[in-house]
Amino acid sequence: MRTRIWLTGFQPFGSHSQNPSQKLVEQLLDTVHSQEIQSMSPYGLESNSIELEFNGRILTVDEAGSRSSLGDIEEYDAVIHVGLNENAEKIRLEMCAVNESNFRIPDNSGRIVSEGFVEESGLALLHTTVHRPSIEAAFAGNEVVEMSEDCGRFVCNETYYRTLHEIETKGFQSRNRSIPAIFVHIPDFSKVSLEEQLAVLLELAARISQKPVVQVVGAVLINREHEILACQRSAGQVMGGHWEFPGGKIDAGESAIEALERELLEELGIEIEVVSFIENVVHDYPSMIVSLNFYKCVSNAEVFSQNVHDDFQWVDEDSAAKLDWLPADIGFVNRLIGCGFSSI
Repeated sequence: MRTRIWLTGFQPFGSHSQNPSQKLVEQLLDTVHSQEIQSMSPYGLESNSIELEFNGRILTVDEAGSRSSLGDIEEYDAVIHVGLNENAEKIRLEMCAVNESNFRIPDNSGRIVSEGFVEESGLALLHTTVHRPSIEAAFAGNEVVEMSEDCGRFVCNETYYRTLHEIETKGFQSRNRSIPAIFVHIPDFSKVSLEEQLAVLLELAARISQKPVVQVVGAVLINREHEILACQRSAGQVMGGHWEFPGGKIDAGESAIEALERELLEELGIEIEVVSFIENVVHDYPSMIVSLNFYKCVSNAEVFSQNVHDDFQWVDEDSAAKLDWLPADIGFVNRLIGCGFSSI
């Protein structure tokens, strides 16, 4: 797998004669790196081996610099901006940017902004377009990395906000999802070495440029009348109102069977017997790839709780065909209907 990364650092600013972000980024610009990474439960990877092609530039620390990437990012699979936080002890992965500029010192053009907007028409806050849960899981055990909700109010935040605003307003996509973009605040190399920071940046690039793979289990519960149980997602959930099989994500350290038993106890308040594996379905959603393992299950329960769903129904083939199923389930349901539920 090969991906193209737009990568930027900054020139020195303020009292700094050098900017570590410039030195770090220049190690990678116009190079290709082969990166090996491992999946971090509960998220898998499209590929453990990825070729990263880095292009980009060193930005001026002013308004022109904050705008200078906007004409380039559309052509790339991911965007990483890197800047110095002189007070940081660790590498900070910034999860959001705010539509506010409030400079403590002048930028390199002499500009000072006090309580101004980055973009007059923009939202107050924009979140990173990377898949945050998988990045948090990947770096949870890394002692030199931390998540941050505060990108400051200087040119770093201005640059990040403008990039996220451009991606959102122009609809820039890579592989049917918003182009993943993140800002990385780095400490001085005396706090975290250049080699350690380079390793983190390469791993981050390899992870955000591919979609995380989520392992999910689904229970095809069958009753004595050869009907299956369909559950309607609550209105407050993503894709609320669609119908699905009970089940959910496999947690770290769980087997598929353990996950099924836990999920159905949590969702429906029932204990089940897992009879047999039916089929694996892989579905490519915009933000992730879902790998669903479906199992035939039975239960002696007579009372079902409605803990997370708005409704549930026992349905035969004709009734199942009329429901609005989740996209990942549609093909599987149609195959079950074609074979007949009595043959499951």
